[in-house]
Amino acid sequence: MFRSHLRLTGVGLVLVAAVALTACSVEGAAAGGETSSRAPGEATPQAAEPQPSASPSPGSVLSVPTQLPPIEAGVEIVFVVAEGTDDAIPDAVEKAAASVDASVDVVVSEPSGVVTDLAAAAERSDVVLVSGADLLVSLDAVSSQTLDVQFLVLGAQLPEPTGNVTAVVWPGADARNAGSPASDDLVERVPTALKAGLALIGDGGAGMVYELP
Repeated sequence: MFRSHLRLTGVGLVLVAAVALTACSVEGAAAGGETSSRAPGEATPQAAEPQPSASPSPGSVLSVPTQLPPIEAGVEIVFVVAEGTDDAIPDAVEKAAASVDASVDVVVSEPSGVVTDLAAAAERSDVVLVSGADLLVSLDAVSSQTLDVQFLVLGAQLPEPTGNVTAVVWPGADARNAGSPASDDLVERVPTALKAGLALIGDGGAGMVYELP
């Protein structure tokens, strides 16, 4: 499910500072467990959200279904790309997004500003999008600090599963290491991968790796 648009003044500056330190560390931050205020024996409240069509655990690898769920109209995407990225990639993303009534803001990020740009994107989008493996280290750091934001990676995946990071990969485009070369067919695969990712996130299937044939 896509989150509602809630913005808190000042959160971005604090987040950037915290994430910048995390990105420079060799060790990733450990995820904290949820706490509960329910009294012993009190029943767990039932979720009111619709059930997703797939419900594996985060980090699972699934085939992209032949029949995808519908994509919610009006999804706001911020596509963060590394400086020097071929213009054909954001062009393909914009065309694919327009075909499903989603909007895209493309942010070209210099190496020194990737963490800042990803954190800022997280504050003003439904989905933060990256393609290929160039930004994986920064994405890993930022996504772990903004668990209410959905991130989508096309043609690569994080080394460790994260519940709010969904990846769509395919043979030859499933790198886990930052800096791995982009696949030759990235541009032609982007439309299918983007639509699959948006549909599955919106259907409650975030946090998994989905594989195209």
